[in-house]
Amino acid sequence: MFKFFLLSTLLLPTLVLPTLELSTLELPALELPTLRTLCYICIMNNILIENAKQILTCSPEGTRFKSGKAQSEIGLLENSSIYIENGKIKWVGKKLPADLLKKNVKKINAKNKVVMPGFIDSHTHLVFAGDRANEYAMRLAGKTYEEIANAGGGIVNTVDAVRKCSKEKLKELAKKRIDNFISFGVTTMEAKSGYGLDVKNEIKMLEVINELNDELPVDIIPAFLGAHAIPKDKTKEEYLDIILYEMIPQIAKRKLAFFIDVFCEMYYFSAEETDKIFKQAISFGLVPKLHTNQFYSIGGIETAIANKASSVDHLEVMKESEVQQLKDTGIVACVLPGVSYFLNIQYAPARRFIENDVPVAIATDFNPGSCMTENIQLLMSLAAHKMEMKPEEIINAVTINAAAALCISDRAGSIEVGKQGDVVIFDMPDYNNLLYHFGVNCVESVIKNGKVIN
Repeated sequence: MFKFFLLSTLLLPTLVLPTLELSTLELPALELPTLRTLCYICIMNNILIENAKQILTCSPEGTRFKSGKAQSEIGLLENSSIYIENGKIKWVGKKLPADLLKKNVKKINAKNKVVMPGFIDSHTHLVFAGDRANEYAMRLAGKTYEEIANAGGGIVNTVDAVRKCSKEKLKELAKKRIDNFISFGVTTMEAKSGYGLDVKNEIKMLEVINELNDELPVDIIPAFLGAHAIPKDKTKEEYLDIILYEMIPQIAKRKLAFFIDVFCEMYYFSAEETDKIFKQAISFGLVPKLHTNQFYSIGGIETAIANKASSVDHLEVMKESEVQQLKDTGIVACVLPGVSYFLNIQYAPARRFIENDVPVAIATDFNPGSCMTENIQLLMSLAAHKMEMKPEEIINAVTINAAAALCISDRAGSIEVGKQGDVVIFDMPDYNNLLYHFGVNCVESVIKNGKVIN
């Protein structure tokens, strides 16, 4: 288990920032366990999940992710068990070894149930204040995303609410949302800033994310998204300078973010501006990922490739040439079907990505303006019907491929010996029921680092 960016200096390890070589890019290992990890180990029961009807290991077989035909391989085991010791998976199989039989373990009977890796949501905006239900009504009345933004709605509306909100209240609101994520089987999630749009409030949001990561049982990976929109009181040139020369240096110095993200879209940040932000952030040790091709194709794919981004997200508007460009780059295509549903726009071409050996992840993009749901299972169902993805491809998209998008597939995203004991037990006899019985949450137990958290 890892905890990064703790604000307290107690037991705070020194972080060694990784190189940006995609073949080896993973979150840095900690030199010492964090305080929360130590506390968990002290009280943790070793767990034996017995006699599961099905275990989906989602093992990438020594690679970072699954792509092409391999994305439909789920590593299915039948009538098998999982042993978790001190937060890590120690054994998976049918007959528990004799030396493990002697240990004091908590047994969970999974007969006629399905066990999968804990879901990973690699794209969320879960820290925010305010309500934009009125904008949803405007959209239903026919207003476009751009028209709502021009009327004072959109991202800037949430920015005003976040700036007025205390850090304590932001944490309270976000914690409730995280509890919802957990209930649907999520054990790791990314969380972005991007609703502050000034130094003080972007840092405030990242502090909230880091503190929640420290205090809650799930892993929350922070991403700096200062380049989400242009604040009303600044020109783009002025704000770019603030991002480049104030925000990035301060955030990197305090280790408040692992990722740098940009909204590369017409009327927001150009490919050239995105490239400038990425290069500055990379020089400070941050890892790039990108919002791009949601409404227009403006060169974001090329910029992501040039800067070795971990993932490109949205991708609703893709040229065939851009799909081909992503092939063999190691960049994960993160599709967001909930946004397409919510905004009533076209869906990302997930089938074309898979046909071209591009790894596909699915995330919620939970946010107040274009996808107000924490239910990743519902979006998995949408991916089946609207993106023509197979059940097995979808399951890998929210486990091992989502882990790869967050640079953690060496320790999470699959059920393998040595990895974190992050699993979900579903009260169903076959994994196909997860999509077949849509709209109903069949999660029975959520286990994070060997501890039952739901």
